[in-house]
Amino acid sequence: MIYSQQIIVKRWIPILKEYEKCKRKVTPRSFKFIKNLCQAHHISKKELGRYYRKWLEGGRKPESLLPSKRGAKPGSRRTPKDIERNIVKAYRRFGSNRYELVLLFKPYYLDKTPSPATMDRIKARYPLNESQKKIIKRYEKQAPGELAHIDLSKIPKDIRCSFKIKELYIAAVCDDCSRLAYAEIVKDKRASTLTYFMARSLSWFKQIYNFEFESIMSDNGTEFKGQLKYEHPFETMCEELGIKHIYTRPYRPQTNGKIEAFFKIIKNEFFYPNSFDSKEDLVMNLGNFLFEYNHLRRHGGLNYETPFDKLKKVTELLS
Repeated sequence: MIYSQQIIVKRWIPILKEYEKCKRKVTPRSFKFIKNLCQAHHISKKELGRYYRKWLEGGRKPESLLPSKRGAKPGSRRTPKDIERNIVKAYRRFGSNRYELVLLFKPYYLDKTPSPATMDRIKARYPLNESQKKIIKRYEKQAPGELAHIDLSKIPKDIRCSFKIKELYIAAVCDDCSRLAYAEIVKDKRASTLTYFMARSLSWFKQIYNFEFESIMSDNGTEFKGQLKYEHPFETMCEELGIKHIYTRPYRPQTNGKIEAFFKIIKNEFFYPNSFDSKEDLVMNLGNFLFEYNHLRRHGGLNYETPFDKLKKVTELLS
């Protein structure tokens, strides 16, 4: 029983016991009349009678005095079983998010289609068993430098507005094996801007951690992909450096999930909790955050090791 519930019980049980004494005219008693009892405790006779009935109907148990839960009874508005099963089948087959599931089933179930929040509750009621979890276990490269993930994301709007800048992005590259990451603040998302950023990041990984990338994964944006490879600066750079360029499936950001996870972390732990005086202040503090992320922060996807610890462990095993 939580503290607020304990307060209700401790207050009402002595009042109800004294109420019974007044009704039965037991002597000795603290109050001669019920109205004196109500005045002393600043309650009405109607409220006293209501709590007394609840107490009797609940077998004089303390829990019976607690407020009853409002809303529909459990199960009274639950989605029918056959609809739930179809939703779970579609989710396990296509991996759709809750909004995509609503759009998928809306033409069939019309007004009976569950809301996006209900879609999440349905998925939670049918968890995957151990064998299914092993099947969808995420991949991870065995050595640093086998695969890099690259992408960019917009800086949160409140920060851009404080700098009076309409467009401002953060570009990032992370190693698939160790999750070591490099990021910069860039002013636009043109192909030339991302090409120079990629060149600086490759140099940074080589100088600081002494490994190079064999392949790099990006989405299908125009900053990374052109109609003609030899005319696109990013494609040209990858070809000249001997780096294999891999593209994600269209409309499937999960394929590049490791860099998406980095953007989620940096927004929740760096952008949102802090305020910055200028763009220069943002850039300087970004460097501090990258050091903490790579060397001090324990990563949930690495069994709570830091990316640098993972790099050292893998390097020792390979050597």
